[in-house]
Amino acid sequence: MRERLAGRGNWQEEASERGQAGEGSFEAVMRAHLEGAPFEVAAKPTDLAGIYGALADARGRERPHGIRPDYAIRGVASGRTVYVEIKRQRAAGNAHERACKYLTPGILDAMREIGRHPPDAIPVWCVFTNGIATDPRYVQEIMFWFSGIEDNVLLWDGGDPAAVTEHFERCIKPMLE
Repeated sequence: MRERLAGRGNWQEEASERGQAGEGSFEAVMRAHLEGAPFEVAAKPTDLAGIYGALADARGRERPHGIRPDYAIRGVASGRTVYVEIKRQRAAGNAHERACKYLTPGILDAMREIGRHPPDAIPVWCVFTNGIATDPRYVQEIMFWFSGIEDNVLLWDGGDPAAVTEHFERCIKPMLE
């Protein structure tokens, strides 16, 4: 059994590499779009790293316990932050399900407080890319689940940078001003 498993490809490593490629594409588009603008893009922000509290590591040292979204976009003048989670997958997986944690009451409250938003704001931008953004099964599920907060969701095939920048300008930028 062990030999069969050892010979099998590591799908997690491959998925991670594909995910990082999707994140890099998004980052390149946003950094180019916001160059010289009063906004900052931070990769792997640590703002939310301790929202659950702290846990002791193997040596007994306290470490922050929380989450690290893929990006944070900050409005320099307002001090407000919108957290960005990029989810990329092919025709099978649960990336869209994992994105839902950002809409749980506790995480939303932490993002609002730390990101300097009013109580009704939803300061997260979920960007779904690759097959998950075009496969009708996933598109249907995502649009149903995120019904009512469509401005916080982008289905991006990764090919057209204008889709990202137009969505940012229309839906995300107003939360940062």
